[in-house]
Parts: sequence; C-alpha cells; structure tokens
Amino acid sequence: MTLMNVPQERRKYIRLPLKCILRCSPFAGHGSELWSGEVTTATKNISAGGILFESRHPYELGALLQVEADVPGWEKFKTEFYKEEQISRSLPVVILVSVVRVEAIEIGRKYDIGAAFVGIDRGHQGALVKYIKSRVKE
Repeated sequence: MTLMNVPQERRKYIRLPLKCILRCSPFAGHGSELWSGEVTTATKNISAGGILFESRHPYELGALLQVEADVPGWEKFKTEFYKEEQISRSLPVVILVSVVRVEAIEIGRKYDIGAAFVGIDRGHQGALVKYIKSRVKE
C-alpha cells in the first residue's frame, strides 16, 4: 500500500461560504495614506479566524483594516448575562484584520482578499464559531 502526498488542511477554523455585506476602512495610520474612506463589498466566506472578500482595491499584504460584517443572526449566539430583545435589524460584527492574501481575479478591477483576524472580542469570536457550526450542519 502506498501513501499519496495529500495536502493537509492548515486552517484552524471551519470556513462557511457566506455572502454578506462588509464595510472596511484602513485602521488608523495603517495604509490610510494610500486611500481613505470606507469601502463596501461582499464576503465570500468567513471563519472564526479570518475572512475572504472581493474588492476593487488591491490592499497591501499586512495592511490593517477595520471591518464590519453584516452576518445575519450571529448575535443570537453571543453569551451574555442579559440580552435585550433585538429589534428586526442585526448588528454587524466588528473585527480588526490583517491582509494575508491578495489574488487578482481581473487585474485592476477585481481582487480576492484573504484577511486574518487580529482583533476581535472573544465573546464575539465564540458567537461566530457557534453560528458557523450551526450553519455548516444545515
């Protein structure tokens, strides 16, 4: 019996294919000299440790971004002492990310951006893990 060289999965978290609205802006002083303002785009997938999104902007590797992802229903997985009744709108999850991959889909027009979470509330990260696991089972 021969063993084939099968690449091992290096990802720490399960990725969920998910298209949701994502707003990103440069984290103060990190790439803000190259562009300013907020960019709205859509995610391609998300995990508890990173996110993949499409962009018209080719971010530099290592760029720090503040992102707000409108992940529908994630907040009901948060563990809290007291939860007020949620009104019909969902709250975005706010995360500080570092760009770890930039892949040109259409040079000058469209890029896939892979970003690792470098700053996220632990409770929010736990809620994302629960949310993703619940959606993967569906």
